[in-house]
Amino acid sequence: MKNAIHVIIIVVVGSLIGMFINKLFNVWFAAGKIAELMSTGINTGLKPTTIDLSLFEFTIGLIFKFNIASLIGIFISAVIYKQLVK
Repeated sequence: MKNAIHVIIIVVVGSLIGMFINKLFNVWFAAGKIAELMSTGINTGLKPTTIDLSLFEFTIGLIFKFNIASLIGIFISAVIYKQLVK
């Protein structure tokens, strides 16, 4: 359980770092190929599903948007975590 929480934290923090890296590349290389390359990615997850129970209705869905910058951020986060655990 503890390891699963650590992995989730690494992925979330790494994704935030990757989002920051992506924003920096979009500012530094506004219309360039590098910014376009860093933004290229895949979307994966569960499509939104609506559940109607007559009394109330709710929608459940989950989509992960990974791009090259977020993968770099996750790698950086994992390396930093590994250094802190030693």
